[in-house]
Amino acid sequence: MKSERKRRIEILIEKLKERNIYLYGAGIRGKVALENLNILGYEKNICGFVDDNGQKEWVQGKRVWRTDDIESLAIPNASFIITTYAVKKMACRLMEKGISAENIHFFPELLIDDVAIETFRTNREKIEQVYNILSDNLSKYLYKSLFDIYINGNIGILSRTKGDCQYFPGEGENNEIEGFYLSEHERFVDCGAYDGDTIRSFKIRTKDKYKKIWVFEPDADNFARLVDYVEKEQDKRIELIKGGVYSQNDNMPFCRNCSTTSALAQYGEEKVRVYQLDSVIEEPVTFIKMDIEGSEKEAILGARRIITEYKPKLAICIYHKVEDFWEIPLLIKALNPDYNIYIRNYEDRIDETICYAV
Repeated sequence: MKSERKRRIEILIEKLKERNIYLYGAGIRGKVALENLNILGYEKNICGFVDDNGQKEWVQGKRVWRTDDIESLAIPNASFIITTYAVKKMACRLMEKGISAENIHFFPELLIDDVAIETFRTNREKIEQVYNILSDNLSKYLYKSLFDIYINGNIGILSRTKGDCQYFPGEGENNEIEGFYLSEHERFVDCGAYDGDTIRSFKIRTKDKYKKIWVFEPDADNFARLVDYVEKEQDKRIELIKGGVYSQNDNMPFCRNCSTTSALAQYGEEKVRVYQLDSVIEEPVTFIKMDIEGSEKEAILGARRIITEYKPKLAICIYHKVEDFWEIPLLIKALNPDYNIYIRNYEDRIDETICYAV
């Protein structure tokens, strides 16, 4: 039986049946869009991706072109589907290359993983357990909304509740969380630090008064940016660790996009070092943030001792894998039953959905 979301996609995209389709964005959402289009029978229509990030020439069997290549393609009946949420910027780039507005499309329903409704039925008991342990009504509303998006494609439902100050939902902020505050005694662990964007926010929030920051980043280019940033700051309280975080110390395959979406992968083109937080950090920890592209559950298991012993504030991304919506909150609560669990969202879409524990 088709979900309501699939029926909506079919209606929206039917006008492209006779078109040659390029997907603008070859990242995680682009791959999801390709999979959804293949399921709907548009595989032969997809000519390839257009993407300026990373060095890949092929993604999932489709050629990857650069934006500057568009004018030279000269393919008749070409339509471009934007497969990131930076719609305005992408549309402007395409129009600068001579693509008319009528041939530029954005279907947010395409960017949601095709999850069988049976997955939710099978895990209904766990989903209900999470709902029942959530500590405020906004968390409960958001949690129900996430499943409505997957099942019915009701994307706009989150636009009315998105928060600001991601990872720092303190007093006085939109969608604040009771009991979440930063002091001058913070010992912060940033897992998936990218180029230091969260560190910068943390230093502003604490007015640069804190004890220590541990920074983990496996992507070589991102890590180089971090090194430059810390050298300019000349802040000896920041400790940089080149590597990811996981349930054990190991070397693991890694897919490097030189961006925020670099991730551990089953068949990555290179290997990176990953660390168990419990084996690396022996000092007290007050706050852990994780945005590590789907490895969050394993990383939490690797911080079992820290979480049970010190009960640090947690800000964990739960949107990279659908099962994380229930597995991660339940795992956190099992490791330390004293936690209060909250859900917050920072975009009008599933991305940037965070589970907080305080």
